[in-house]
Amino acid sequence: MTKRKFILLSALIFFLSAWLLLDNSSARAVQQPSWVVWVKQLREEAISRGIRPEVFDRAFSTVKEPSRKVMHLERTQPERRITFLKYRSTRADPFRIRIGRAKYQKHHRILTEIGNKYGVNPCFIVSLWGMETSYGSYMGNFPVIQSLATLAYESQRRAFFRKQLFYALEILNGGHVTLQNFKGEWAGASGQPQFLPSSWHNYAVDYDGDGRKDIWNDLPDAFASIANYLAKHGWKAHQPWAIEVILPSGFDTRLVNGKIKKTIQEWQRMGIRTVGGRPWPHGNEEAELIRPDGGPNFLVFNNFNVLMKWNRSTYYAGTVGWMAEQICGRPIQ
Repeated sequence: MTKRKFILLSALIFFLSAWLLLDNSSARAVQQPSWVVWVKQLREEAISRGIRPEVFDRAFSTVKEPSRKVMHLERTQPERRITFLKYRSTRADPFRIRIGRAKYQKHHRILTEIGNKYGVNPCFIVSLWGMETSYGSYMGNFPVIQSLATLAYESQRRAFFRKQLFYALEILNGGHVTLQNFKGEWAGASGQPQFLPSSWHNYAVDYDGDGRKDIWNDLPDAFASIANYLAKHGWKAHQPWAIEVILPSGFDTRLVNGKIKKTIQEWQRMGIRTVGGRPWPHGNEEAELIRPDGGPNFLVFNNFNVLMKWNRSTYYAGTVGWMAEQICGRPIQ
């Protein structure tokens, strides 16, 4: 191929690609109705799903257009890279731990009752509560309907947020929270445990029997909902979550991948020791070996993996477990 032909072919490919992109963008623009039409269609579907017309109209009475702030936050989420230990010391600082201990003592009776019912150590309930909303001190100030409507209309994950929006309308339809108090973070999570509406639908509990699953203002409901979430995801009572360990010299680091399960005794036979001579957990549970940021090393058990279903971050799960132990004042086994 001559140089001239190569240049012409390259130019042709470039313009063809640009035309296809423009054509696809135009097609998407045609397919997406105006905001007013979209809300009208949404209303029809919501009513067909059992949402009362007056509930929908009240919910959307102040939602006049998509929120620019919400879309800006979705498109500009910062990528921060810090070490696990730095993350843990920041999220589970001494002040938060101290408040957590006080909250644990204040609500000890109901936490113990709920913990026994669902088979979940109450220190984990308090730790998750503290991690999510600093024990209810800050639950977000974005109107949930406004946020979810915006994301259902403009986000790249429209189908996901549309589903969340219908669940949010279900919450209002059932009178579980007032529209005025239905606020959360920008992506629609709200309440003491920061549940998305789908999590509320699947796991929220009316623990005090007042007819509302009120995870915003009713602490027994919020605590029981956290415990129910963990229990439904496979939490095992009276079993460990993780333990920090030391690897022997020459240890096969290919095993440090969070995927290979071995029993405690099998790991012990390979020369692994606990940090500071901490007693090994009772029983002979299976565990995987992980090493966030190249150290420290942890054997993690079933309950750690349950925490990962709450938030798919080893940093988060490790911090929740560690803070739970600080709140309890003892290793949790």
